[in-house]
Parts: sequence; C-alpha cells; structure tokens
Amino acid sequence: MAEYSDKDTAKLSSNYRIVDDKSIDKSTLGLRRLSLADKKLFPIGSAIYFLSDLIKLAKSTTWFIDNSGRVFQHKKSTRAKLTTKKIKQVLPAQSLGCVLELEGLSQRFKAMRQPEVYEQYAGVLEIGVNQYLLYGFYEQPIKPTWRLV
Repeated sequence: MAEYSDKDTAKLSSNYRIVDDKSIDKSTLGLRRLSLADKKLFPIGSAIYFLSDLIKLAKSTTWFIDNSGRVFQHKKSTRAKLTTKKIKQVLPAQSLGCVLELEGLSQRFKAMRQPEVYEQYAGVLEIGVNQYLLYGFYEQPIKPTWRLV
C-alpha cells in the first residue's frame, strides 16, 4: 500500500490494490480473489505450472505467491547440468500442451505448448541421478552448460 500527502491541502490519501484477503472464508487465493472481483485487485501477471518455470523466473528480487496465499522467494542454491536431447516423439495431451519423448531418456515430459516445427531439441536439467526437468526447446543442440537452480 502506498500513502501520499497532497502538498496543497496536506490531506493524507492511500493508493492500494489488493492481492489477497485472508479474512474471506475461502480455501484458495483464486477463490478469495473471485470474491473480491468488485475491489481494486493487484494484477497477477503469470502463473507457474512447472518447477522449471519457477527456476527460470526466480531472481533475488522476485517474490511469488502460492495458491493458498503464502508469499515466498525461491533461492537458487544448487547447480544442474543443462543438456539437449533430440525430440523423438510429440504426443498429444488430454488438455493443453503435449507429452514429449526424448532420445536417450525413458522419462516423458509434459509441456504447456507443442514445440515449433524448427524446434527439434529439448533442453533438460539433470537434477539428480536419472532425474530430469524439461527446461526449454531449441533449434539445434547446445553445448552442455550449468545452471543455478
């Protein structure tokens, strides 16, 4: 909430927008925000569906809010190797997006969008022994690098 004072009249005013109101008896942030639709809501710009999205967006100045309304910050503290794998097959998903099969990996990956025709490779983060996260799509293989996650 921002407060300011009119320099001519010295009248104190408030300029605020609501993110959440936990006094509303609803179980999630989304349901509480629906109840507040007639109020001045602070816009929530994007949603995170996958852990790799959180990793890409997290910076030391970025704060997140989960579906229960808890505010948190992701601190990157571990390194993971980013490699590319050739996309073997793109399978349709029940709803939005697709499921990917990659050469050399038995694990399948869910993506919110299908790769473009020219995106023949998928970047994966190796976060443990045989544990991978889909990181993005690429036109050609990239040199393996390290990312802070």
